[in-house]
Formats: sequence, C-alpha cells, structure tokens
Amino acid sequence: METWNEFCYKLIDCKKKNASEEHYHLTIENQLSALGWKSYKGEICHKEHIPSGHGYAEPDILIKKEGVNQMVIEVKKPNHIQTSEERLQLLSYMRLCTLRVGIYIGEHIEIFYDQINSEEPVSVYRVPLELNDERGQQFMELIKRDNFDKNNFQQFCLLQLQEKKKLDILKSLKDDLLNGKYNTFLKDCLKNRIFKDGNSLFSESQIDDLLSTLQIKIFSEGVDTCFDNCFDNSEYIESDPSLSDGSKHKRDNTRYSLDGGKFLPKRKFVLQVVKKYTQLSNMTFAELLKDIPDEWQGSLGVIKKINEIGDPKRYFDEILYSADKLQFAVCNQWGKDNIQNIVKFAKKQGWRVETKS
Repeated sequence: METWNEFCYKLIDCKKKNASEEHYHLTIENQLSALGWKSYKGEICHKEHIPSGHGYAEPDILIKKEGVNQMVIEVKKPNHIQTSEERLQLLSYMRLCTLRVGIYIGEHIEIFYDQINSEEPVSVYRVPLELNDERGQQFMELIKRDNFDKNNFQQFCLLQLQEKKKLDILKSLKDDLLNGKYNTFLKDCLKNRIFKDGNSLFSESQIDDLLSTLQIKIFSEGVDTCFDNCFDNSEYIESDPSLSDGSKHKRDNTRYSLDGGKFLPKRKFVLQVVKKYTQLSNMTFAELLKDIPDEWQGSLGVIKKINEIGDPKRYFDEILYSADKLQFAVCNQWGKDNIQNIVKFAKKQGWRVETKS
C-alpha cells in the first residue's frame, strides 16, 4: 500500500492546490519514474509527435519499453470533470499507438479498453485519488516497470470487462424486477406453490381470482453497493462431492483472523494468507504451486496464472506477482472443509489464526 500512498499523495496535493495541467502532468511523470520508468532511456515520452493524417498527434504521456509502445496516458487537471470528448481523444491516441488499453488521469484514474467496433473506449477500472485504496495499490502493481507486461495488462482489462458485463446484466435484471416485468411469472409461481402445498380444496379459477386481487410490488432496499463489485461480496459455497444427492453445505459463517488482524470471511482470509506468503517467500510461481498445491482447494486450485483462468468470477480480480514476475490470482471458492488446508498452512508458518462464528 505504501507504493500507492506515495504515488497518490503527490496527486492529492496537486488537487488541493488546484495545480495547472502542466504541473500535474510533470508530477505524474515524476511518479512514473519512481515506479521504474526512465525518461533518459526514452521510456517516458512527453507529448511525442505521432503522424496522424496530414499532421501529427501529441499524446500527453506515452510509455515505451525498448522502443515499443506499452501504454498511453491522457492527463487533465486534478479538479477536472471528464468529458466524452476526452475519452474519444484518448481512444484516438490508443489507436494511433496500436494499443488496446489507455489510461486517464485527472480527478481520478481510469483504465479504458478499446473494443475496436465501438465508437468510445470502455471504462474497465476506476481508482479514486484516496490514500489506502486497494484498487490503487493494484493499479501500482499493474504499471510498475518491473511487473509490466502489455499482454497481461490487456488480459486484466478483458477480465474486468467480463465482470462489467455481468454486472450490467444483473442491473438490467433488477430494473426488470422493479418495473414489474416478471409480475405475471411471479403470480404463476405463487399459484403453483399453492397447489403444491396441497390446497386442492380450491379450483384453479378460485386461485386465479385470489391472485388477481393482489398487486406485486418489489422495492429496492438500501444502496446498490453490490454493483461496485458484486461477485466480491458473496461467499461461495461449493457442493460436497461426497453427498450423493448433490446437496450443498449449510452456510458456515465462521470468520478468520490472521495474526490478530480483522476477522474475514473464508475467501478473503485465503487471499490474505496467500498474499502474505508470496511477499515473504519471494518464490517463483512453480515454487508457490509446490507449497500451495491445487488439491487444497479442489478442482480449481488455490492459485492460477491470469492467462489460464477460465471463469473470472471464481477468482479475485486482485493480481499477485511471483518472484519470476508471473501474474496470478487466488481462487475465491472456499467452504468449511477446504478452508482447513489454508488454516493448517498458516499455522505451519507460525502465524496466529483465530476464528469466530
């Protein structure tokens, strides 16, 4: 988190002082230098001239590695409000530089992806300018020079895009429920349920008459925080293969604390353990797999390389890095049985594990 806080602190300071776009631009370039990118090596290119039509374009910041374009950044004032025109401008730079991913830094940080057939780039990741923000730290891990890989960066965006599409579907479903689109279907379900409960004393027409006097109204309760990261807020419970009827475990709400820290649900506890071990052990991905074998989780494995993930919703979107710079994610599918493998592993390292129901 220290890397993000240092990076972000300078940007927040510019925001407080209402710095000019030029000053903000230079501050960002200095912060990129602190992440390993070097101007003297031609890696941080300030408003480089790129041929465009009968003239040329000048992306605010173009990052290169060994002369090859890696990412393009559009910079606006820290108190600016992003417009559609600026997103289009960023898209034009992305296409001129033959890059599928672009970054906007102004009042916030935002990663955009070019879907090629779209007139605007799609926002896939947004980070507020706030200290101690986990998304900010993940952004740092993505763009550090030592970690950076253009293909992995693009793969990360594709994973985020898939999650965004899922959330859009959920939002559409919720809107349909609130607007009454499924009311007829719900009444049919109620009628079937009434008959299933053995109420054969009544005819179908009598049940229909009863339901016709009722109005189904669905209300939204609270704020839709679930749509910020819907799949990260649910506890996944997998079926126990030993049960012949395929039934699920009863939900187990046990929470786990590592070394006196906050009590976390199973999946987040696993992420915390793997992150800590990865940071302390400084192992290659192959070495990590030996110490944290797939069978501890089950069919999905505990950790998986980003480019080998089949179903993104079954893994955390936070990217971790092994000593050999491979990007991987941690599985979020944990129940009361397979979590014990991780608990034993943590205790074996000498770490204190506490639980509460």
